Amino acid sequence: MAGQRRNFLKTIFGSAFLVTIAPFLSWGGFLFRKEKTGEELRQKVANISEVPPNSIVTFPFPRTGNPKVDSDPFRQYALIHLPNGDVKAFSKVCVHLWCLWGYFPELREMQCPCHGSIYNPDTGVATAGPAALQPYPTNALPELKVEIDENGDIYVTHLDGKVGYGREWKRALDSIRKLAETAPDNEVVAYVPFAKPIQSKNIKSFLSKYNVRLSKAYGYSGQGKNREWLESDSVDEAQNIMDAAYGLDVVAKPRDLLKIADDSNVFVVYVRRG
Repeated sequence: MAGQRRNFLKTIFGSAFLVTIAPFLSWGGFLFRKEKTGEELRQKVANISEVPPNSIVTFPFPRTGNPKVDSDPFRQYALIHLPNGDVKAFSKVCVHLWCLWGYFPELREMQCPCHGSIYNPDTGVATAGPAALQPYPTNALPELKVEIDENGDIYVTHLDGKVGYGREWKRALDSIRKLAETAPDNEVVAYVPFAKPIQSKNIKSFLSKYNVRLSKAYGYSGQGKNREWLESDSVDEAQNIMDAAYGLDVVAKPRDLLKIADDSNVFVVYVRRG
């Protein structure tokens, strides 16, 4: 089966017809694994000490122990320990034409080598290339839920989305909408990832625009391999030490977070804690 899929991948990469229709096809049984991929399957990947910040570990899921089966491209995932401390796990299969993307730590982005699609590692959403032109929800990589226990062991479980097809990533806003209805005056801490980094001098105006407070800013200074990844819980410090910010933790009421989510340079908003 793994060999058949690899041959199929090679065939479709050369098909101009599928370049046009791929974003709109539901690949049905081919994309839907019969193995258990829900909460009942919990697989250890690594220990957090083995995955330095801004690095990845590639692994098969579900792992069978059979090298031939586990090498199937549609089983390949990447665990990414991001510079801000978050740990994400995405399918390595590009949602455009199913090549396997690579992670570029100096740029903090995932790039597909076949047609140039680029993905944001906070969200798995395509930001450039043909995958970014596909309609929602076929413009985002499927994601595994990540759990880290008290020993630092990292486990993955519960596949959200269909490999090679996409994921309904905007569902992350459902919890905020619920809070806006049930506890509208309660402030929460939420992560705001930007589609394009904002200049650090604009952090203060962004916060003022949406009537929110900074909890932490994540950004960088420098370029290329000399880029330094930084964080700060002070607006003034962030503006002094960073060239740009790629994301912010903010303290805000739910209704203000929903306004932020409508910003054209914001993918979606993730609640960290209430």
